[in-house]
Amino acid sequence: MLYRHTLAFTALLYGFLNPLSATENPPQLSLPLACTIGTDCFIQNYVDADAGAGHSDYRCGFLSYDDHRGTDFRPTSMNASVPVLAAADGKVRATRDNMDDISVRVLGKEAIKNREAGNSVVIVHGNGWESQYAHLKKGSVAVHPGQTVTRGTVLGRVGLSGNTEFLHLHFEIRHQGKAIDPFVGVNGGNACALGKQPLWSADTLTKLGYIPSEVLAAGFTDHPLAADDQPAAIQSLAKTAPALVFWLSVFGVQTGDTQVFDLLAPDGSMLLHKTIAIDHNMAQYRSFVGLKLHAEAWATGEYRVSYQLLRQQHAAPVLTKQFSIRVVP
Repeated sequence: MLYRHTLAFTALLYGFLNPLSATENPPQLSLPLACTIGTDCFIQNYVDADAGAGHSDYRCGFLSYDDHRGTDFRPTSMNASVPVLAAADGKVRATRDNMDDISVRVLGKEAIKNREAGNSVVIVHGNGWESQYAHLKKGSVAVHPGQTVTRGTVLGRVGLSGNTEFLHLHFEIRHQGKAIDPFVGVNGGNACALGKQPLWSADTLTKLGYIPSEVLAAGFTDHPLAADDQPAAIQSLAKTAPALVFWLSVFGVQTGDTQVFDLLAPDGSMLLHKTIAIDHNMAQYRSFVGLKLHAEAWATGEYRVSYQLLRQQHAAPVLTKQFSIRVVP
């Protein structure tokens, strides 16, 4: 199933901006989320680098959407409450902290009109620069307008407020009201690569390697899943469970990709081999495979799933992952 995140971003009122050159003293940004990229969080969407009707990220990939103006940091856990951090020193200009954490698919866009950013914090950094931290958890905003903050100050926590369908932080850096891609900076550079002077600090850049595809979440359950189900994580299955189902959510699948699933019994025998062809680019895709119980009980022991994401013109799989669960008496 495809989950599209479409964000018609609305800022929280622009203040007076000093008309200086965009190249003068831009802030050097640190990671705005207390997580480790590639481990417990990922960048799912980048600033749209395509000035036309299409979209692309700074690496000429498709991890963006039309007119997306920020960088979306997504925790791997759907129930995470990760601290959001000030990316640079500055003064808080505006906050909002009264919107519920409910997917826009439930609320509808009319309910959040002119408040698409959800619960937010805007920080002024001087010389016309400001940053915004959007979709924060209701009640989590820990700063107030006029407050001076330093790099790393906790501003709030990741949430699901505003125009979003999944838990994440939308981080946006602007100069004179114009969004700037922090991976490109203000002086451009070679196409499909980092800019000449990205806004991220040197040590932060080492943590922000480009990850085109990755598993967001995976697990097992004992029943078939509907498209919008959010299964709870379970550590084991009873031997009389009605089904043995493996589900997986991955971002960055591309046209022509193939997903390969192998489900192995405790004795190593193949229970299921399934391939799923991807026919169009998708920011996020969830799939599941499994079997119903046809005997009196499952054999006890460890069941393993081998997952591969194959990509055209790549000799090796883009992703290779192993998952397991134990069936207990």
